[in-house]
Amino acid sequence: MAGESSITTLVIGGGWSGLAAAVSLIEQGHSVHLVESAKQFGGRARNVTWQGKMVDNGQHIMIGAYDHMLAMMALIGIDPEHAFNRLPIDISMHNPSYSTLHLSGQSRLPWPWSLAWNLVKSAGINSLKSLVTLQKDIPRLLSEDDMTVLAWLQRANQPERLIEQLWEPLCLATLNTQVAKASAQVLAIVLRDSLGRDEPTADLLIPKIPLGSLFPQAAADYIQQQGGRITKQTRIAEIVVEEGQISGAITTNGDFIDSENIILATGPDQTAQLLTAHLRFPRPSQMPITTVYLQYPDHVRLPKPLLGMTGTMSHWLFDRSLQHPGMIAVVISSDGPHEKLSKEALVAHVCDEIHQLLPDFPAKAEEGFVIREKRATFECTVENHRNRPECSTAVPGLWLTGDYIANDYPATLEGAIRNGEHCAQLLLSHLTST
Repeated sequence: MAGESSITTLVIGGGWSGLAAAVSLIEQGHSVHLVESAKQFGGRARNVTWQGKMVDNGQHIMIGAYDHMLAMMALIGIDPEHAFNRLPIDISMHNPSYSTLHLSGQSRLPWPWSLAWNLVKSAGINSLKSLVTLQKDIPRLLSEDDMTVLAWLQRANQPERLIEQLWEPLCLATLNTQVAKASAQVLAIVLRDSLGRDEPTADLLIPKIPLGSLFPQAAADYIQQQGGRITKQTRIAEIVVEEGQISGAITTNGDFIDSENIILATGPDQTAQLLTAHLRFPRPSQMPITTVYLQYPDHVRLPKPLLGMTGTMSHWLFDRSLQHPGMIAVVISSDGPHEKLSKEALVAHVCDEIHQLLPDFPAKAEEGFVIREKRATFECTVENHRNRPECSTAVPGLWLTGDYIANDYPATLEGAIRNGEHCAQLLLSHLTST
């Protein structure tokens, strides 16, 4: 095997969490070598090329409550004010069986009365009472054993309309898990940190550039500028443990990378494979996300940057015209009948649903592109959330990060960044104490 000089910390995986860990270590004067198996950084939130246009490998929802993500971007030289179009929350939730429900802060009233006012106007005074009941129950929920979102909603006497038209789509959007199985505590924390704080935390953040260009590449550049080493298109085949201590890793080419500390920032499947010989890893079940990109004539726009759809196959419509005029992204969370459709049939189906919702919209898109991310997120069930592994492990020198590692958030970009930062802090504290 070819050898290389000792590297203090080897970070395996160049997704958002691995990059955040590497940046955090670099900031503390720690040397880093980051190894990524792909040609580009970003993991599941990377760039994809379609017809010469750069799009995201799946549309992501970002909000003003993503404090750690925004701070990390600012740290590496990205101005969030220039990177995002920040808009006050203004979401219309459509359903064939009900009138449109508005989750909006746009009003002359101060926050949160503006949100309450628009909810009452669209869904009646009882909807506000239901919302207040649920909000008051959050402290109780967080102090007891977890339950499913559906069980929590039923305990809080939420009407069927709100469950179907509001809570279920919000649960799918944030946890990518059906309400019948999703962790109520995780959803409650997300609601508390977004809608339950102040108006800016509920803002929608619309990226002006593709996600892969927004953070991953900038983070990689920053790491190199600060003296860190980066190797792309290199896959790790084996973690080497000698005398109960991490000693390095072996690539698929047979090269040995010497390191006393390894941060494993890969997805659950690859992590489980690399750890099989060393410790038990609770591999969570995972859920897909399907994104359908539709190209309409350049002048076509949605009435709002984000529209919610319930009672349909399509879940969320994103206006992508800020990056590509006439482009709409349709997101379908979790599993379902859409998985059995061919790409052509799926494009035709979502076009029909959009046309039924918006009759002035073209009946068909000029072009369609389907991205099926089969393992987009871990399934945020009560059991999976309870069994999420910690950053530290029983193997000295081995650390874990990723959006599925234990924290209060579901599999989001904010959760990935938080875990990367936390993992780096734990490693540095360990080194300081030894």
